[in-house]
Amino acid sequence: CTRRPRRRRGRSPRPPPMAAEAVARPKARAGRRWRCAAGARLPGVGLALPAVTAAGTLLALLPLAAAQGPEPAPLWPYSETTARAFATLTQASYCDVGADRQALLEWECPECREAGFELDPSTTRFVERQEIWQANSTFALISRLRLTEPKALMSNDGCVVSVRGSETLTNWIRDLQFWRDPVAFEWCDGCFVEDGFYTVTKSLMVRLVPGLQEIGCVPEQELSKAGPGATSSLYFTGHSLGAAVSTLAMCLLQVLGFRVKLSHIFESPRVGNHVFASVFDQEFTRKIPVFRMTYNKDPVPHLPPKLLGFRHVNYEVHYDKHGGDTICPEAGDRGCADPDPP
Repeated sequence: CTRRPRRRRGRSPRPPPMAAEAVARPKARAGRRWRCAAGARLPGVGLALPAVTAAGTLLALLPLAAAQGPEPAPLWPYSETTARAFATLTQASYCDVGADRQALLEWECPECREAGFELDPSTTRFVERQEIWQANSTFALISRLRLTEPKALMSNDGCVVSVRGSETLTNWIRDLQFWRDPVAFEWCDGCFVEDGFYTVTKSLMVRLVPGLQEIGCVPEQELSKAGPGATSSLYFTGHSLGAAVSTLAMCLLQVLGFRVKLSHIFESPRVGNHVFASVFDQEFTRKIPVFRMTYNKDPVPHLPPKLLGFRHVNYEVHYDKHGGDTICPEAGDRGCADPDPP
């Protein structure tokens, strides 16, 4: 793994707006409206982003980590500017109620422009599914993405899929289903994944595929009949439960003929067994840049436990509480969130 030098927070020209301790698990009574309104508002449409998620903490710390001098190149070149844009897209998935919901339909993502791409608000759609008894338990934001400055890791226009993390009681019920036996995942022989994550993913897929087709994102084999402007390229992001669902959705959509591109998932729990992690690495991480972002000592990446047979997928970028980052091509590398014993 490669490690970038730390910078003391006091020396940073842009101190983070949130305390480093303000990570993933907001109190349930806070409610979705409070979480979204807690953040600073973006220019343009006044969309408020949540300031209490781990993705939000990472967003605040990203400007603090600055490389000083040359360092060995990782397997995939990592861009903090691009990661910040994906963190903003992840945060936006929590703004799904009330006035913020309407503002989200008009939001253009200024951070995305800084990273060399932009959203087309006219194509923004909400993909929602009921879980157990609760409506809107599963939520994803999708939109067309257009490159303004094509780069090596982002060379195609496409669609972005941002899956919201745990926000409702039924989300937490699904999260805690890791105590059940893992279930077979038909994507690969010998693959088993967490039951709750897979249940949510299958439910989301029912509406995600038609939603993508509605905005011109179709499987590669359908491009010729889909009309001008159609694309098969997908860019994923998500936080916590949303990161786990994004991981599984990448697999299922790739089989259908979509082409997964550069993706950033934040504070993902372990999704499947060692066979799943190994095959995911072969099919994605070694061919497609998928960054699994972690922060300090957040507990979510340590669940479900290893002793139950779960393993992380690669490729991790870990931020400490000072904003220093460590890039770990292999899960278990020292200096990241979940190191193997020495």
